[in-house]
Amino acid sequence: MLAVMLFCVCGEAVSAGVNPDLQAQIDSLPLPQDIEGKPARFGSVRKLLEISSGARQVLESDNPEAHQAYIEARKSYLDAAAEPDNAKVNLLLNATVKLMYEAIRAASPKKLQQQKKLRDYKRQLLSVNALLEALQRISIEKQNEDDTGRLKAKINEIVDSSNRQVKSGDIDAARAQLDEAYLLVKTGIDNMRNGDVLVRELKFASKEEEYSYELDRNDTHQMLVKLLVEKKLASKPEAYKKNINDRVAMALEIRASAESMGNSGDFEDAIAELEKSTKELVRAIRMGGIFIPG
Repeated sequence: MLAVMLFCVCGEAVSAGVNPDLQAQIDSLPLPQDIEGKPARFGSVRKLLEISSGARQVLESDNPEAHQAYIEARKSYLDAAAEPDNAKVNLLLNATVKLMYEAIRAASPKKLQQQKKLRDYKRQLLSVNALLEALQRISIEKQNEDDTGRLKAKINEIVDSSNRQVKSGDIDAARAQLDEAYLLVKTGIDNMRNGDVLVRELKFASKEEEYSYELDRNDTHQMLVKLLVEKKLASKPEAYKKNINDRVAMALEIRASAESMGNSGDFEDAIAELEKSTKELVRAIRMGGIFIPG
């Protein structure tokens, strides 16, 4: 007989293959039998939690992260069962499914995890290459090919290094480098599209929408400072680090002022302040030895 995990009304497992510590937590969270009036997907989500192949993989694994995500998934399912508002029920079921797939991924054999990481890496590499093509097109339009060439050279250097990491088997390190390349090329495109090209290509429904765009652009530059500049500062003189950190501090101060304006509805002035903040971050990035347009 196949060792399939099933639950009776009392919530006790009939399979002996479940991790004992996990079983104790499961027993304290029995799933309800009466879901009358609830969306039909309750049944399919319950099967995902209890008798799917992914459930067996999680329940029989010894991975604490998989167990934690699985317990959180059960709790989310219970919250959905107790929620009277069907709109909120569907959101909770979505969360249940997401948590369950996190549990399944954590419980996957290492070989499968590596295969998934490699697939994700290849997808991100396609995104970077597509953005590089867009960067080239915009640089021609902006007649800024010389400066863009410097940026592309840096991105290609990072991508080449990440590809070497993949070949050596260190996919995690490779993905971290590739994410840097993605962030760098995205920032370069955002900066070159700003101004006259931005007005022509991006149509905002309101000043508030444009404000949200500028917030996102500022966030991207802040992440770039952390990923590409801060890691280069460890061996630098204190005066060098101070100059960059002062720029970043000024950018954050201006960002705070912009957010205050945005919160009070003054989106036009908030946008202007965010642009000032982003320019300070661009200066900090360049001082760190990374050239980006803007």
